[in-house]
Amino acid sequence: MKQQRGNPEALEKDLFGEEFPFGPVSRRGVLAMGLLTLAACTPNVRRKGVPYVRQPEWVVEGGQAEFITALPHAGFAEAVRVKVYQERPLFVAPLEAAVSPYPLASLYALYDPARKGKAPNWEAFFAAWRQALGEGETLLVLPRTTSPRLEDLVKRAQKRYPNLQVARFEAWTLESVYLGAELAFGQKVWPIYAPEKAETVLLLDVEVHEHPAGYLWWEALSRRRVPPMNRIYAVESAPTLLGSMADHRLALKPSGVEGFLLALAQALGVVPGVPASDYGGFLPALVEDLQRGGLVLPGVHLTPAAQALAQAVNLALKAPVRYVEPPEAEVASPRAFLEAEGAERLVWAAEGPLPALQGKAFAVLLSLYPKEAPWSLPLAHPLEASGTHRDAQGRLWPAQALIQPLWGGKSLEEVLAGLLGEELPALSPEEKRALAEGRPLAEAEEMLVAVRPGLEGRLLPLRAEAPLELTLRPDFSLFDGRYRENPYLQELPRPLSRLVWDGALLLGEEDTEALGLLGDIRARERKADPKRPLLRVKAGGKEALLPLWPLPGLPKGGAVAPLSHFFHPEGAAFPAEVAPTGRDYPLVSTQYHGYLGEVEAVKVMEEAQALEAEPEKEKRISFYPPWPQGEHAWAMTVDLSRCLGCGLCTLACQVENNIPVVGKEEVAKGREMHWIRIDRYFTEAGVAHQPVMCQHCEKAPCEAVCPVAATEHSSEGLNLMVYNRCVGTKYCSANCPYKARRFNFFPYGEAFVGKGDPRRAKESPLALLMNPEVTVRSRGVMEKCTYCVQRIETTRAQAAQEGRTIRTGEVVTACQEVCPGKAIHFGDLLDPEDPIQAHRKEGRHYALLEEANTWPRTTYLAHLKNPNPKLKEGKHGA
Repeated sequence: MKQQRGNPEALEKDLFGEEFPFGPVSRRGVLAMGLLTLAACTPNVRRKGVPYVRQPEWVVEGGQAEFITALPHAGFAEAVRVKVYQERPLFVAPLEAAVSPYPLASLYALYDPARKGKAPNWEAFFAAWRQALGEGETLLVLPRTTSPRLEDLVKRAQKRYPNLQVARFEAWTLESVYLGAELAFGQKVWPIYAPEKAETVLLLDVEVHEHPAGYLWWEALSRRRVPPMNRIYAVESAPTLLGSMADHRLALKPSGVEGFLLALAQALGVVPGVPASDYGGFLPALVEDLQRGGLVLPGVHLTPAAQALAQAVNLALKAPVRYVEPPEAEVASPRAFLEAEGAERLVWAAEGPLPALQGKAFAVLLSLYPKEAPWSLPLAHPLEASGTHRDAQGRLWPAQALIQPLWGGKSLEEVLAGLLGEELPALSPEEKRALAEGRPLAEAEEMLVAVRPGLEGRLLPLRAEAPLELTLRPDFSLFDGRYRENPYLQELPRPLSRLVWDGALLLGEEDTEALGLLGDIRARERKADPKRPLLRVKAGGKEALLPLWPLPGLPKGGAVAPLSHFFHPEGAAFPAEVAPTGRDYPLVSTQYHGYLGEVEAVKVMEEAQALEAEPEKEKRISFYPPWPQGEHAWAMTVDLSRCLGCGLCTLACQVENNIPVVGKEEVAKGREMHWIRIDRYFTEAGVAHQPVMCQHCEKAPCEAVCPVAATEHSSEGLNLMVYNRCVGTKYCSANCPYKARRFNFFPYGEAFVGKGDPRRAKESPLALLMNPEVTVRSRGVMEKCTYCVQRIETTRAQAAQEGRTIRTGEVVTACQEVCPGKAIHFGDLLDPEDPIQAHRKEGRHYALLEEANTWPRTTYLAHLKNPNPKLKEGKHGA
C-alpha cells in the first residue's frame, strides 16, 4: 500500500477551521453550501393570511368539500364534481364518464383579476334598456341556450316588450344536424349515440371537441379498445384525435367526404345508385364490417344532405342510436352575427367573435371580461350562478352557485329577470335533492322516427369540389375564440400540431410543396427557427392572414383554419385561395421539447399479437442496493390504446399542482413548466400519443447526482423533490433520460399569479386559485411529477382517522381522475387486488427506454390496432 504523504485533514483544519467549526466538510458539502448561499439571494414573495372574523360553522380549517353542479360549455351542460377548499373552488372532475377541458380551465377565469371593470350599475342599465325598447326594436343576441327557465324568461320579456327581438349566435352551429333530421324524418330531432354497443364505428369527419358529446364518445369507444376490440374507420378531411385512434383512415377533401357518404349509402341500398368508386377496396371492406353491427358518427359541420344520409344509414344498420327533442328551443346560428352588425339597438350576450358596437343608438356588451363598449357589464362565471341546462344526451341538470360573484356579475337568467323587475327563485327542493344525489332533474324522452320515402329526391346538392377547400373548425384550446383570455388553454399544446399561443393554417405537405414553401420550412425546423411563412387566405368573400403549418395526414386540396382566428358567418367550408405574403410569423411548437429521438417509444401491436404475447421478464440488474420497502409500492400504468392525446391530464396536473404558465417566449426556449408532456408520433400505422411524466425510477439516475440531496427516494417508491434543498444545479435534469423535469429559470409562479408582475402576486385574486396542499415553487427550483403526493397523504390521513388502511384504488391522481379514456391507472404493487397487477402481467406491458435500466414505476401498455385483414395489404384511397 502506498504511503499517503501529508495530513489528509490539514487543508480543512488550516484553511476552513474558522468557517466550519463543526468539523470537516467534503467537496460535495462545499459545493452545496456555496450554491445554497446563491439560492438564498432570491427574494421570496410572502402572502398574508387573513383569519376569519367569524368562522362559518360548516367550514373546517384545512378541510375540503366536494359539490356537484353542471357547468355549461357552448350551451351544453357538463356534470362535474367541484372540489372546494374553504369555500374556494379549486378542481373540477367529471361526475360521470368524462368532461371536456373547458370546465377545468375555467377555474382560471373565476379568479382572473382581468374580469374586474367598473362597478356595474345594473339598475341604470335596466332603465336604459327599457328606454331603448320604448324607442324601437332592440336585438338581444344570446348564446346557445338549453335552459328551459331562460327560455321562459325570454318569452315573458318578449310578451311585455314587443320591441325585444331575440337571436341566438354560435360560430360553431348545430343547425345542419337538425335540418338533416328534418330532411330524413320530417321532424327536427337530436341523435344520441351509444358507440360502445357497435362492433364497427365509422368516424365521418368528426373531432372530439367539436361535438357536445365528443369526450363521452371516446370514453365509450375506449372501453372496446382492449380485447375483444371494436373496429374503427375514419374518413376525414383533416387529421383528428378520434381519427388517430382508427384502425383504418381515409383522407379526403370536404367534398370528397360527402361523396364517400353518398357512395356508402348507395352500397348499403339506402338510396338508389351505384358507387362511383370503391376507394381502393376501402368501401367494400367497410360495408361488410358495418353490416355486422355498425354505427356512423357524422361531424356537425357536414351539410344537411350529408346529415340526412348518415341518419338513414344508421337506421338501415339498426345502429345504437336514439332520438330526442333538440336541446335548443331556438337554433343558434352564425348568421345572427350579421343581424347584430345591422341592428340599430343591440344587447350582445353571446360568446366568441364580437361584432362592432360603436355607432349604434344603443349598444351593450354582456361578457365575462370587460371590453370597450358604450355599456359593458359583467356576466357571472358558471360557478357563480345557479340555473338549469341540458347536456349532450338531452338530460336536464341543475347547477348551483358555489361562490358569490367576485366582480358583481349576473347570469343571463338574472339579467332577464332584472329587465322584468323580478328576482330569481332559490333552488327548489327537487333541484337540491338532484344535486345531493348527483343525478339529472329529467331524462330525455325518446322519439320514434322513420325515414320518409323518396329521400334521394329531397337531398340538396352535396358539397361541390374545388381545387382547394378550406374548413373552419374550432381550435382545440380556444374553441371559437371565447377562451382567448385563458392562459391555461393558450399554453396547452394543440394535440397534433403541438402549437401553443397561436393558430395556424394547416396544409398538407403536398400542397405546401406546390407553394414552394416546404423546403424552406424544413430547413428552418432543422435550425430550430420558429418563423413560418405568413399566407393570405381568401374564402367566402373574406380574407385573413395566417401562418402556415404543414401537417401530415391532410388530403391534397384540403386545408383547415382555426375558427378562433378566421370566422365566417355563412358556413364552415368554402373554396379557398392562398398566397404567400413574403412575410414570416413565429410559431412555437413543443413537439421536440424533451424529444426522445428515433427510438421505439410507442409500441404498436395488433390484437392477435397482444393475445399471444407473453409478459416480458424484467431484467433487474443494478450496482445500487435495494431501497427499504414501505407500506405501499406506488406505481402507474398508461394504456396507450385508450390514450387519445387530448392533454386533459396535462391540464389537470397543472391546476392541481400550481404549475404556472410561462408565456410564448419562454416556451420557445423550451422552458414550459408542464409536468406531463404528450409525445406525438406519426407512424405508418397512424398517429400515436404517449404521455410522459416523471417515471419514478427505482434506480433513478437523478438521485445519485444531486449535490444537496434535493431529489430523494421514498420507501414507497416515489422519487421526491425537496424544494427547500434544491439549489438549481440542473444535474438531475441532465441525467434524466426521459427529460421529464422542469426548472424555474425565473419566478414563474409569482409572475403567473401576478399576471406578469411578480410583485403583484401578494394581492392578486389568482392566489385563491393555488392549491394550499401544494407548494408554490419560486425561482431556481427543479420540479416534476410527484404522483400527486398530497393526495396520497390526504388519503392516508383520512384512513388513519377512520382506523383503517388505504383501500384499493382509493388514491386517484389528478391526471387519472380527468382522463376521458381511463387510460391512466395509479395503484399499489403490494396490493394483490389492485388492477395494476393484471396490467403488469399483460403481454403488451413495457417500460419506456428499458435499456436505460432505471426500473421505472410508470410503465405502458402498447397501443392496439384491430385492422381489417382485407385492407392490410396495399394502399387504399380514392
